[in-house]
Amino acid sequence: MSLERIYRYVDEHADAFVQDLVRLVRQPSVSAKGEGIEDCAELVEEMMREVGLSAKILKGEKGHPVIYGEVKSKRTAKTLLFYNHYDVQPPEPLEEWKYEPFGGEIADGKVYGRGAVDNKGNLVSRLKAVQAYLETVGNVPVNIKFVVDGEEEIGSPNLEPIVKRCKQLFSADAAVWEFGGTDRRGRPHLYLGLKGVLSVELRAKCALKDVHSANAPLIPNAAWRLVWALNMLKDMNEKILIEDFYDKVQPPSDEEIECLRNIPFEEEELRKELGLNQFLKGLSGFEALKALLFQPTCTINGLLSGYTGKGSKTVLPKEAMAKLDFRLVPNQKPDEILEKLTRHLKAHGFSDIEIVRYGSTEPVKTPVSDPFVSLIAKTAEKVYGEKAVIYPLSAGSGPMHLFRNILGLPVVSAGCGHPESNTHAPNENLRIESFIKGVKFIAALINDFAGYSVA
Repeated sequence: MSLERIYRYVDEHADAFVQDLVRLVRQPSVSAKGEGIEDCAELVEEMMREVGLSAKILKGEKGHPVIYGEVKSKRTAKTLLFYNHYDVQPPEPLEEWKYEPFGGEIADGKVYGRGAVDNKGNLVSRLKAVQAYLETVGNVPVNIKFVVDGEEEIGSPNLEPIVKRCKQLFSADAAVWEFGGTDRRGRPHLYLGLKGVLSVELRAKCALKDVHSANAPLIPNAAWRLVWALNMLKDMNEKILIEDFYDKVQPPSDEEIECLRNIPFEEEELRKELGLNQFLKGLSGFEALKALLFQPTCTINGLLSGYTGKGSKTVLPKEAMAKLDFRLVPNQKPDEILEKLTRHLKAHGFSDIEIVRYGSTEPVKTPVSDPFVSLIAKTAEKVYGEKAVIYPLSAGSGPMHLFRNILGLPVVSAGCGHPESNTHAPNENLRIESFIKGVKFIAALINDFAGYSVA
């Protein structure tokens, strides 16, 4: 069908669409703190119903709600599923924001606020594409399903039981994942997979209380104990020292290598944005991109111990804590990496270091040769006027493996973000122009998916 009528509706209602995004951004939904979660779940359900979907809130034995929405086509049994999430990262550090993190301020052609792009902007762009169809032609070309997670930013620890329980409800022919966008030249970027992640906290505890640092010759220092343990995990050449850590790492295939060679990596712009003269180990070009996507990592996310205020305090801390994440590549498994970490610390005399496990997801990818990849790439090129850049894997993580491995769906991630959207950082924003273009892209994809040949 011609999309002219759909696009015209989107342009005519652009201001109203932006206000709905602002409305959602203004509702806090910080999963790490449980802040505003229930209210945001109810708001998402309400917005689905306003668009014309049937919607309901799904709850597991524990964890935050998942919102499910659907609208059935009168023309076909083909089904396209959208995965999104309504939870956001904590907004700290607050002092670095130009506007209130949950203010939904509109300035410089952008919507500012935590979640503006990750992931409320992408979610609203998809809802509005469905609305455009229902309001103009009274039907959608294919069945549409939404699964909107409330724990993605903490590793979706409670999503798997819901996916297994609702396997039939969530059934579809393909899935569009939650993120993506264009680069600085306007080229659309598509992602066919995600790294896995294992998030942990290491805790060292020594004395029962902090003591005067004059006692250092006699009293063990928890901060030093933790630093020594951390020193056993990675060397100065970025090699992870955990025994057998790299055993199951799967190298990229020939077709994935070809994808890497065709990716226009904007490394100069990225280094300039971050104030770096060079990347780690002097990596550049193809080798830098290959490392980013196919190299597993061990990252210290934060450290805390003793006195960290102004001036000095001669204290010997009783405890110390570090938060870490391991980004994993196919075919590494979070459970196996945790076991190897535990064994490694014990073997090097650090069995006293407590390991607290947080969220984890498995690495996963859809083959470059899958027909759904070709379909969405052609649609993106048609809408954006630029050939789509295909990433065989993303450096980020999420519960994509549940939809790929349990539901058996080809999954491609695409969205309306931009390299300067400040995802997970202060002053997160979404360009209004990119948001509206994203609505049109999703509308075009829904139309083109009607002609998709289901295997």
